[in-house]
Amino acid sequence: MTFKRFVCILLLVTLTAVLVKPARADAMDPQLILIIVGVGIAVVAVIAVLIIANSSEGSRRRSAEISTAEGGPPVVVLYTTAAVQSP
Repeated sequence: MTFKRFVCILLLVTLTAVLVKPARADAMDPQLILIIVGVGIAVVAVIAVLIIANSSEGSRRRSAEISTAEGGPPVVVLYTTAAVQSP
């Protein structure tokens, strides 16, 4: 199981648990609400960083492939074991 699949399953389970039995609004302390909101913002920020890092790495990889493909003619190097004597 990949990390991405694990995170998706964890988020779906958490969302399902919240929707099935939501907490009463008057039973929640304001500090608890602020903690939950802060954790949510941190999770969104981490996901955004991962998405941006993956997209920028893919574009770097593509630009490297393009620059090596269009850089010029390929160079072929042959190694021989026979000694070559010049006249």
